[in-house]
Amino acid sequence: MNKHLTLGAKRTLKAFRIAMFEELSEKDFDKITVNDICVRSEYPRATFYNYFDDKIDLLQYLWSYIAKDVFERLAITSENNTLVDAFNLLLGFFHSNESLLTNIKENNGVNSHLWHNMSGYLKHEVNKVVYQYCANNHSNQVPAKMLSRFFSDLLIGMLEWCLFDEPDIETKTADEYLIALLNGKF
Repeated sequence: MNKHLTLGAKRTLKAFRIAMFEELSEKDFDKITVNDICVRSEYPRATFYNYFDDKIDLLQYLWSYIAKDVFERLAITSENNTLVDAFNLLLGFFHSNESLLTNIKENNGVNSHLWHNMSGYLKHEVNKVVYQYCANNHSNQVPAKMLSRFFSDLLIGMLEWCLFDEPDIETKTADEYLIALLNGKF
């Protein structure tokens, strides 16, 4: 998306984003239609197609918006931008959006198309952030690409475990487990 959007375009994108988010909170992604999104957003289909190719394109935009929001907050909340901070922001996002998480759990959970799509996008974003950090740290004994892949897989794996396998785990306990894994203390 163009970084220099008009106020009207920003308003339209926000309406589509909110509509998709609300639809995802109520039903399985595969059952959502472009018409559902347009009715909820109160914009015609023609306007939808001015911005997006299809509902998958809108879904990718939604994930990018969420990731951008989380990683902007990460930059604000932590000087060191640790993986634990990123984990807590992602976990907090899902805890503050229970209806989306409930929908994912009700529609095949960790094996759902929606979760695979979202976690894949988040893993990609975490990978980029970790890679930038590793590439700038010249004391690595392991290639930056390998480190970024390892840590992004660990972070998303930990997020999945907390959301699907241990949903009642305290954040402090989850942080302790993540820190132990990061430090190689199994």
